[in-house]
Amino acid sequence: MSDAALAELAQKAGISTRWTDAHGQPQQVNAQALRTLLAALGLPAESDQQIRSSLAEQSERQRRAEAGPLIAMVANQPVSLAGRFAPGTPCKIVLDDERSLHRRLDHNGCLPGIAQCGYHQLLIEDHLLTLAVAPATCRSIDDLSGRRHAHVWGLAAQLYSLRRPGDGGVGDTLALEQLARSAAAQGADAVAISPMHAMFSAITDQYSPYSPSSRLFFNPLYAAPSRILGDEPVRRAISDAGLQDELARLEQLELIDWPGVAAAKQRLLRRLHAQFSSRDNGLTRDFSHFCKKGGAPLEQHCRFEALHAYMLKNQQVHSWHDWPSPFRDPNSHAVQQFAVEHRTEVDFHMFCQWLVGCGLERAQSVARTAGMSVGLISDLAVGADGAGSLAWSRQSELLSAVSVGAPPDIINSQGQNWGVSALSPWGLQELGYHAFTDMLQANMTHAGGIRIDHVMGLKRLWVIPEGAPPTMGAYLNYPFETLMHLVALESWRHQAIVIGEDLGTVPEGLREALASRGALGM
Repeated sequence: MSDAALAELAQKAGISTRWTDAHGQPQQVNAQALRTLLAALGLPAESDQQIRSSLAEQSERQRRAEAGPLIAMVANQPVSLAGRFAPGTPCKIVLDDERSLHRRLDHNGCLPGIAQCGYHQLLIEDHLLTLAVAPATCRSIDDLSGRRHAHVWGLAAQLYSLRRPGDGGVGDTLALEQLARSAAAQGADAVAISPMHAMFSAITDQYSPYSPSSRLFFNPLYAAPSRILGDEPVRRAISDAGLQDELARLEQLELIDWPGVAAAKQRLLRRLHAQFSSRDNGLTRDFSHFCKKGGAPLEQHCRFEALHAYMLKNQQVHSWHDWPSPFRDPNSHAVQQFAVEHRTEVDFHMFCQWLVGCGLERAQSVARTAGMSVGLISDLAVGADGAGSLAWSRQSELLSAVSVGAPPDIINSQGQNWGVSALSPWGLQELGYHAFTDMLQANMTHAGGIRIDHVMGLKRLWVIPEGAPPTMGAYLNYPFETLMHLVALESWRHQAIVIGEDLGTVPEGLREALASRGALGM
């Protein structure tokens, strides 16, 4: 087998065969590790014939990716469409405010710059594409504070540790409100919190916020129902469910009993849902609007929650990879029929998402009203559990046979495997980056800032084949420029600063590139 052919395949797949470690020493991925990783990416390379077939497969992947429906650009700067459309091709741009512009590609095949930031529609030949026009930089502290060269300070807190009387044993969005109000009174401009990502409601002993089921939705255990529904309905539900003694026990513990909290709070939430579903008022209309706005992504997440609990109870199967075949496809008739037959259960999980989303929205509103220029800073984990909701609903945009980690470095001489899935660089491009932008939007909607865990992942991720040690991994490269355009655009749309957690093995020039786009570091 030709080493040159293997290296060519790795290069076309976006794998860096050479890299510099945390000690500044050059490293090279060995041939066996390359073959194992390529196979995990669906590109077998055990022989010259397999390499030739995999090169053809990767070329087809790249062709589909380059023909993807989203084009990202910086405001007032041209973007090249050469190779896709001929120079001089006329086109129509429908801006997000519904105004229309008529343009023509220049002699180099470039689309002239567009001044207005946002997601616009480009009609060219028989294609309808999305133009993501981003500002040159993310929102800054100066933008949010209204002061030049502003220096601000804030607090960081693990949300679950913010305890208050009546919280049921774990910190919640009402305690977050109270902290924000108190901190603002002392002059703080921000409260940074731990990830609020959705976990597996049916698995009460999996609670690390950095191994979530989905980064698009929230953990209902952080909901403060009385803040949304009122004290009386919550008192009645606690009484009806016989939870008084258990909630009192959980609140008296020095440490959080996660399984106990999850079991008790889910019983309470189910009782509240049953009460809520039997009446019709302004809140039920708000809930209906929330469900409609959440659309297919919300529906699929809640279907997953219901399906996951059902499969775990009836077939003792945790991962959706091991479900009966028809249920592995979120768009299958079997899944649709299940959702019809278990509509109350699906609606319950929507109700939970509504409660925690409303609570987070109120916490940010309180922070800003109390005088904070930033308010909440959300935390975006680096990945999600491959057995979870996101991996099930976005299969074409994730890599199912690898996990994310870190190479051997100062922190761990054996490297690290974090057990979470990586986004697919080709799948993202081919499907218009929806998994990425949906994730940014979900975590910026009720915040004035976002901390991106392991921000190096925008440029490269250390990916490890399933079952292999971290030393058998390698760096997989990502479309950094496009991802940064989208980060800057969502920062602008949501009036949110961006902080990149840039600790560990940082590629040369990354910190400077982030700074040039207005992203802060750590």
